[in-house]
Amino acid sequence: MSGAPTTLGGTQVTGGVGGTTFGMLSSIGSDLSVSVSFNIASELLDAAKDEQIAADELISLVLGFAIIFSAVQSRLNKTLADRRKSVIGKARSAARARVDELKKLHGDALGDLFTEAFVHAAEHAAVNELATKRSGLDFLALVVDILQRIFVAISIQLLAASVRSQQESRLVRTVSLIGLAIFFVFVESLTTRHM
Repeated sequence: MSGAPTTLGGTQVTGGVGGTTFGMLSSIGSDLSVSVSFNIASELLDAAKDEQIAADELISLVLGFAIIFSAVQSRLNKTLADRRKSVIGKARSAARARVDELKKLHGDALGDLFTEAFVHAAEHAAVNELATKRSGLDFLALVVDILQRIFVAISIQLLAASVRSQQESRLVRTVSLIGLAIFFVFVESLTTRHM
């Protein structure tokens, strides 16, 4: 669950203070996520034993919350993407109106020179302005994303603890844990892959 590299205008930044700091914080975040989720899972298992809740029920409950937060996150991301498309559409229509004014003032030959570049620049400026103006929706999407990651990490830890407690053979436990790790790494690679 590491973050993406720092980008500046679509170009990856691998050096400098920003790239190095981002990489360091990303690795610290991953380490903290694993260690904290392990401790939270242990506390949840102890609490489930006290309340006489089966480990399978606890895993189902935590996975249910992870699925709920995933659905909410998907909805928020779609809303943010729709807002971005709306801002780009408004900027595009305003730029095309300005190009039409230029064509009327200076003729079609000169106006055609500005059409695509002017519209593209207006879209880029609108996206940059939107990126600097964060709203409550952006903050809510960030909080839901964090909660979803926490619940998934706790679910993985609970599943691993369940495998360790239910299997007597060390070889079977090891193979089961490796299979569990491969499954979740595969799922993460599918969800983070961009076409």
